[in-house]
Amino acid sequence: MNESFVERRRFFRHPSSVPVECRVDGHNDFYPHEMRDVSYGGIAFESNRPYELGDIVELRYPTLAHPEVVRGMIVWTVEAENDEGDTHINGLSFSDASAHYHGRIVEQICYIEDYRRAQREQHGRELSSHEAAAEWITANAAEFPS
Repeated sequence: MNESFVERRRFFRHPSSVPVECRVDGHNDFYPHEMRDVSYGGIAFESNRPYELGDIVELRYPTLAHPEVVRGMIVWTVEAENDEGDTHINGLSFSDASAHYHGRIVEQICYIEDYRRAQREQHGRELSSHEAAAEWITANAAEFPS
């Protein structure tokens, strides 16, 4: 088994479709993408173009109560077809040393996804990840420790 596969599987992944915005280090524009899953070590996200292995990427979560930019490196990328054309799934490994910060992001995303699922199952409400994040943050962000 190659080392990059082992590295990708070191942390438990939490499925999520929370919006993310990414830009390659040194570029000006952030581009919107959708997260597929998140772990303590990184995220996988969909894009309409592949990122290059080794790209240093700045990432932000526009719907979360964490406005800071997170840095990471693209460690894998695969092409996946869907009904809307080609999609690329990119794996980003967090590169800065703030494990606590990343843990809080993962925890907040899990709470939001749980809220979204509960709204669907208990109230029949279909919320997008963006809508669920906005509602959950409005109701809970003040009590969510940073």
